[in-house]
Amino acid sequence: MLRTITAVLVVLFLAQCSKEDNLIRKKQLGDIVHSTSIEELDRIFAHDSVVKLPEGEALVREYKVFDEKGEPALVFVPRIENDSVKSLELVKIYSDYYVTEKGISTASTFKDVAGQYTIEKIEPSFSSAILFIDEINATISLNKSDLKIDEFDMSDIRQDQIPDLARIMYITLWFE
Repeated sequence: MLRTITAVLVVLFLAQCSKEDNLIRKKQLGDIVHSTSIEELDRIFAHDSVVKLPEGEALVREYKVFDEKGEPALVFVPRIENDSVKSLELVKIYSDYYVTEKGISTASTFKDVAGQYTIEKIEPSFSSAILFIDEINATISLNKSDLKIDEFDMSDIRQDQIPDLARIMYITLWFE
């Protein structure tokens, strides 16, 4: 009986740890925060496929982590001051493995986001509608093709113009 209880507790502990590794919070992705260094990212993603851009340069401007299919899962952009990396500025999250405390991931739809968070504002870009979610210090990019809006149309986008099933392209978590 003691072995069974111990095994259950170990499984629950490991499950909790793995949940924390993929949690999107305000200014935090798992254990990664703005002060996480590139060297720490190398350690955290040691078993993943990583590309540092520009390749072969000492100063990393993008740190891309790829999934098992070769697709980008995460793209970290460091804040560069005086020709040195001081901290992380943002991470673009493409993988649905990463999820907010309210259950939102890149597999979610606009309806899911609007049901869980207050959308502070919506701004158009050339290819997307960008939702600003202050609660988690993030922006969520929706594909304009899902909105039936011309790619280069830069006019204002209202929340009621966005279909419930509009897909998330990526989530940008801002560390600052």
